[in-house]
Amino acid sequence: MAFADAPGAATLARQVTTEGEVLLWAAHGREFAFDVAGHDAAGQPHGHAVPRGFGAFGMGAATMAVGMAMGTDLPGEGAVPPAVVVFGADGDCRARTLLTGVEPRGGTPWRTWALTSARLLVLDVRPPSTGEPRTPLLRRTLERGRDLVHVLTDRTRRYGPNTEGVAVARKPMTVVAATGREHLHDVAVARRRLRMRTRPCLRLSFVDGSGLDLLLGVEDESVFEWMAELSGEGR
Repeated sequence: MAFADAPGAATLARQVTTEGEVLLWAAHGREFAFDVAGHDAAGQPHGHAVPRGFGAFGMGAATMAVGMAMGTDLPGEGAVPPAVVVFGADGDCRARTLLTGVEPRGGTPWRTWALTSARLLVLDVRPPSTGEPRTPLLRRTLERGRDLVHVLTDRTRRYGPNTEGVAVARKPMTVVAATGREHLHDVAVARRRLRMRTRPCLRLSFVDGSGLDLLLGVEDESVFEWMAELSGEGR
């Protein structure tokens, strides 16, 4: 990790853990898609309009959902597989209802999936407060001038957005989805057919047979083996 790097997923996730709750693992994954019977890739029943953004995959969202299950390739340049695939037998499955209200393609780069000793969490950056008063223009101008003089005379070392002697700022995180560990039946390494190839993933299975496949853009199966091993420590 370089000095200029932003805090990692685990550091961000620890902001929301409660007393006595142990963070087992955390990973960034901005986009997810659904592989749920009778639903499109956005988790909507078939027949709904394709949500904005899914055209970037180069096909309709309904076709994309079938492609995930059957292994059909996703056409189009730059098509990027989702970080997480949500699967289940019907629209009432626990995996789909867990993510109700969470935008599949609307997350920030810091969207985080985390498992603790008590919960499975999905986190994202907390929206800024809209109630803060705006700083007057003259004051902002004077502050910029003062900051410029400070930069020209300052000898403090800087590493990207980080400053020597100053604690690294963390994005303020909030929980956008959560479920208790008692609803998880199994956490294991699996493989998912996606874009005409089989990819390793970490499969989190719920008691009703639905679940999440975490691909996370990772090709090294040993990473998921390590995450699966860590998952058992919280039981």
